[in-house]
Amino acid sequence: MGAWFSRKNIPAEVYKYWSAIATSLRLGWLGTENVRTEMKMCQFALFPNLLNSSAVEEDYLGLEEHLREGADVSCGDERGRTPLHVAAGEGYEGTVRFLLQQGADVNAIDHDGVNPLQDAIHAKSLVVVKLLVSAGAFLEKSSEELGAEMCCLTSLGDTEQMEALKEAGVSLNVSDVHGRTPLHVAVCTDQPEMVQFCISNGSDLEQRDRLNNRPVDDAQRLGLQHLVKQLSDQVHPLNQATEEQQLSELV
Repeated sequence: MGAWFSRKNIPAEVYKYWSAIATSLRLGWLGTENVRTEMKMCQFALFPNLLNSSAVEEDYLGLEEHLREGADVSCGDERGRTPLHVAAGEGYEGTVRFLLQQGADVNAIDHDGVNPLQDAIHAKSLVVVKLLVSAGAFLEKSSEELGAEMCCLTSLGDTEQMEALKEAGVSLNVSDVHGRTPLHVAVCTDQPEMVQFCISNGSDLEQRDRLNNRPVDDAQRLGLQHLVKQLSDQVHPLNQATEEQQLSELV
């Protein structure tokens, strides 16, 4: 601290306190001999952690006070985590809404490349995901990355996080590098309930992977006749509806 040059003007207890803060924040010489300026600079260095602490506690008064003192609502801590990351990761709708109203960067990226929307998805909070998307949030991932994530969640049977991804605009027809969709994976892992979940959420029963296999082809190859029947029962009503629509158009 600059207090090295002005220590004689600072009470010992104050010097020890702010020196400890400066040391913990890894602050060296701050370029000033003014005690108030030094303290203010330490305060600004602490703001990211203070804001995040208030966010995780849903402490609106604390957030308002820090912002009033000059804190940046989108400042990140040592990991690049902003208050919006923290609130979204906890699924706190009210805190997320408050931070957005204060101008928080909805697409701020932390040091791991994660934005608040991804945190909300991991928290399986549909309401927060919807709120962030309406504020302009989006997923900065390739289609194949999203496909791999969806397929992984399918194998785990995690429908809640899949629903959160869908709320963020990810289709269940997204595929991984092998062209495999969640429905392909659900069939290959013999999960009838997951198969039905995928179908109910818009999975294309006729979509083929890079080996030209449909989900029903996988079921037949693996001898999963109950899934063959489940998929076939879904295809027949679709075909009938299509035929009826074509006939009505002709009439």
